[in-house]
Amino acid sequence: MLSVVSVGSLKTSGSSTLALTIASVAAAADIPVLVVDAARDGDLSAWAGRAGHPARIAVERCRDEATMERLVRAARKRGDLVVIDAGDEAATIRGAARLADRALIPVRFSPVSATYAVATERLLAEDFGRGRRGRDWCFVASAVATIPSRIARSVEAIVEASPAARLPIGLVQRAAYEAPFLFGGTIFTLEEEVAPGLDRARAEAASLAFAIGILGPRAADRPAAATTHAPTAVAA
Repeated sequence: MLSVVSVGSLKTSGSSTLALTIASVAAAADIPVLVVDAARDGDLSAWAGRAGHPARIAVERCRDEATMERLVRAARKRGDLVVIDAGDEAATIRGAARLADRALIPVRFSPVSATYAVATERLLAEDFGRGRRGRDWCFVASAVATIPSRIARSVEAIVEASPAARLPIGLVQRAAYEAPFLFGGTIFTLEEEVAPGLDRARAEAASLAFAIGILGPRAADRPAAATTHAPTAVAA
């Protein structure tokens, strides 16, 4: 299983939502998690101040690489999972990826988001050889939604131009994933009345966490990894 995962793209594409979702899966599985909030907007730090913050998730606000490295090293020694929200700034994305076992590049279903995701992959590729040995990165669909087929083909064409792997599952655009930022807690602690669609969100999030390598072997260690792709557009 992975110990450190970073999340970030040069265009805001739901990095905080993705980071909180996978951290929530780990916490629900009784895995202690350190969330490093390195994104400029600090959404995860604001979430941590709300009621319902699970005891298994610790959040540290950090904006410099030296502090980030210190936090990650300490968490590794404790045996905690670390999830870094690197946001959309190049230096932070690069620094977080160097510390991670796997860097996730979130992609929303729009040509603009896909273009910036590919640019992020190039940024990480240019930095190859620095940071943790054997680290890798991949695209993750962060808000799968129904879109016209012409736009879907455009997004696919942009992403396919990159050599980076794509996980076979992403997050569908659901209100359930945003609810914790409004009400506190996680998709595993909130009630259905507050956030409809929680059952589907929980199952989807768990499947994504497994594909990433948080709940089992990472995708790159499984035989099918070389042919994995991001999901095509589906109904929310």
